Amino acid sequence: MMVNLNIYLMGACTWGQAAYAFVDYGNVYPRKYSLSGEVQVADLSYDNTTAITLSPENPVITLDYGTEVAGFPFFVVAEGASPAQIEAAYSEAYAYLADENADGPWTFSNGLANSWRVETFNITSGGHTESFFVQGGQRWQTIRLLTNHSLTFESVGFRATSEHKDLDEQPGRLKTNNDVYNKIFDLGGQVVQAACVDAGNAPSTWELTDEGAYIRGQTTAQSSIGRVMNPANYTLEFDTKIVRGGTGWRVASAIQPLGPYFVLTSNYPEQNTFVNTNRTLVPPNTLIVNAGWNLLNQSTLTTPANEYYPLNISVEENKWYHIVTAIKEDGYSISLNGENIAFVPLPPPLSPPVFFSTASRYEGTWGFGGFQDQISIVANVSVAASNKTIIYTNDLKSPGVLAEYAVAPLAHSVCLDGAKRDRLVWIGDFYHTVRVLAQSSARWDYILGSIDYAFGYQAKTGPFTGFVPISARLGTRPEYSDADPAGPGLVDYQDLFLASIGQYYRYTGDAKGLEPYWENIKSLLQTRLTYIDPASGLVAGSTAAPNPGSFLGPPNGTAVTGLMSFALQQIVPLALALQDTATATLANTTAHSLNDALNTKLWNPELGAYSLGLDSPGNFSLTGIAWSILSGAANVSQITSSLEQLESLRFGAGYKTISSDEETSEYQLAPNPSGFLLEALFLAQQSHGIDAAKAPIEHLLDGLWGSMVNDERYASGASWEYVKPDGRPGITAFTSLAHPWGAAPTYVLPEYLLGVTPVTAGYKRVVVQPAVGYLGLGKVDGKVPTPFGSLEVGWTVEGDKAKVVIVAPEGIEGEAKVPTGWKVDGKEEEGGVVVLGSGTTEIVLCTV
Repeated sequence: MMVNLNIYLMGACTWGQAAYAFVDYGNVYPRKYSLSGEVQVADLSYDNTTAITLSPENPVITLDYGTEVAGFPFFVVAEGASPAQIEAAYSEAYAYLADENADGPWTFSNGLANSWRVETFNITSGGHTESFFVQGGQRWQTIRLLTNHSLTFESVGFRATSEHKDLDEQPGRLKTNNDVYNKIFDLGGQVVQAACVDAGNAPSTWELTDEGAYIRGQTTAQSSIGRVMNPANYTLEFDTKIVRGGTGWRVASAIQPLGPYFVLTSNYPEQNTFVNTNRTLVPPNTLIVNAGWNLLNQSTLTTPANEYYPLNISVEENKWYHIVTAIKEDGYSISLNGENIAFVPLPPPLSPPVFFSTASRYEGTWGFGGFQDQISIVANVSVAASNKTIIYTNDLKSPGVLAEYAVAPLAHSVCLDGAKRDRLVWIGDFYHTVRVLAQSSARWDYILGSIDYAFGYQAKTGPFTGFVPISARLGTRPEYSDADPAGPGLVDYQDLFLASIGQYYRYTGDAKGLEPYWENIKSLLQTRLTYIDPASGLVAGSTAAPNPGSFLGPPNGTAVTGLMSFALQQIVPLALALQDTATATLANTTAHSLNDALNTKLWNPELGAYSLGLDSPGNFSLTGIAWSILSGAANVSQITSSLEQLESLRFGAGYKTISSDEETSEYQLAPNPSGFLLEALFLAQQSHGIDAAKAPIEHLLDGLWGSMVNDERYASGASWEYVKPDGRPGITAFTSLAHPWGAAPTYVLPEYLLGVTPVTAGYKRVVVQPAVGYLGLGKVDGKVPTPFGSLEVGWTVEGDKAKVVIVAPEGIEGEAKVPTGWKVDGKEEEGGVVVLGSGTTEIVLCTV
């Protein structure tokens, strides 16, 4: 039977379907709360019947959900309540909850979610109130009473947009006698519940009405048509009606919300204005301009100072205005109902320009989206070229508008890079996500949905034919692929995507599910092979992209070459299953050639490690060590030597990435590449018996990943994006604390501590080689999801004896390997093999 696998093995998504029903995961409620005059740690038990009254004396509720959750915030207010205003704030970490903007906002992408982590509600009567927007991920929430009337909540929580199962109920689990390691394993199961989203569970952030697009305050959404046209020196015109607070728009923008941003505020009528409106940041009757991401600076998305243009008129709400923004040679001219209200001098060019945007302040697309808590209607958009020719019109009333502006409802079940941000389908992060899912929830529909989503935007022509976008946006559709095309940025992510597909096949044996994408896979593979430098035999650039960017290391380098070798090896079994022996042979021989080139060109005996790259022979990297091992290029002596050098990368809670990196208190330790290293270390011990792997494994688990679970000020229950050397989140409040790329232990620990490895795809044949007693552990047990049901392994150590129990479901066969240092009780020889069949196998071991 293949019940467990096929629960979630659905057919590939159909782009043409208009809508998907919301998948109801019920409500999720806080576990604890506190009631006080300020934010404080929640210490009182809460359930969905707990009534809490806010009053001027105790105006703040602090809510702790215990772990990362996602959904639509809601409040149930007791009947008979007097009108009141409340401010809700959300944060993954408690440490940032009291900040003015909590741990937000998120201005890099729209993400089909709330861009803000603070929102205000006007409660006019008792009953159910729900936010229009999804909050993508948080553990903590506050509710602050802003007005003078007491308010009683009968219930507070989130209408969940994703699973929130108890992790012990998932098909994959792991328990040891080390509670820290148990919490670390659980990070992955939790993070994929929050960061993976079902089709239908991320609705549009715009509403289309008979008057136009009804747009609540959010990161601006840009026109894909405008990005493809990429006009310069144009004039944007549109009609707008401010429903509350103000209206916002952007010109000369990248497809991302980066370019001159304009916010026009209303006269703030008392009866329709929130009492917490920041009249210093967004004063009434004012045009506010920023040349960067948003009006607020947010960590790595730095913005220049705002410019303010007070108006000598009163901007009324619920009244239509016609706005014209003309891009001139020396700036931007803005008029309101035919009257010039401001001329904004041309800001300096973006410096340095980011890889998805030019430095120009004259050209680019346009977009719409107001500031926090604002609402406006936008309609009748037109764009005129510099010669006055009308090149674009749209009344913003028809359904096609949503896809054009990348705010269409989600039509695929996909996994995102982060629950709260960036909320993009990053194909490099996906490698970790596939493997975490395989060892936790076994939600294969998310994997196939993400693969289908990425290939929907695959480049069909041009210099990057076969490439898929490295970070496909939510809300768009394939007809707008050219607005955000695949290109030369982070090209090693293409290899990680190929490896992800190979890993999915390894875990499931689902060649049938991947067969519709085989030509897509081959096209990507063939293009990537053109990036092998014929002179060095290493991975570098191509004719189309002679100097591409990579995430894991430089061109002609160890990391990118080892990664491509590994990815090609992962594709070979799938190619054979699909009877494409030519592709299998090509991938296999190329992988071997890459490994040969690594050893010939980059192994540096004087350094005692593989060089970072041909242009940096005296440096080495964490990623180079990891991929030289995982690719199979490094032999025992090279691995041993490399691990000796690894100690020099040790820094704070983890390891810095490159030997030449400066050590500072703000350095970002990287769980993503550290995850590759963690597996390489376990592999070095399991396959080669290299004892030197133990110390760095313990340092990574106890330090880097221990940081994610040991401090309640920052712990979200999910894995992090980056970590500072002292163990705090790597980019403070901006850090995604629900990032699957940081969850490698969730798949590494069961594969090596339990030792369950599929020899043939889909676990038809397995090897179980448990790491009995490793890392000082005395007890480990767990379950590994397979297409035949969960395979259970457990072992305990008492003195010089150990007991291993393996329970294999029907349909699985293989063998158990006795680990180094142990022998089967009653045998003379160390090691040995025990044949496995369905049912229970018990093995008693004793030390050698």
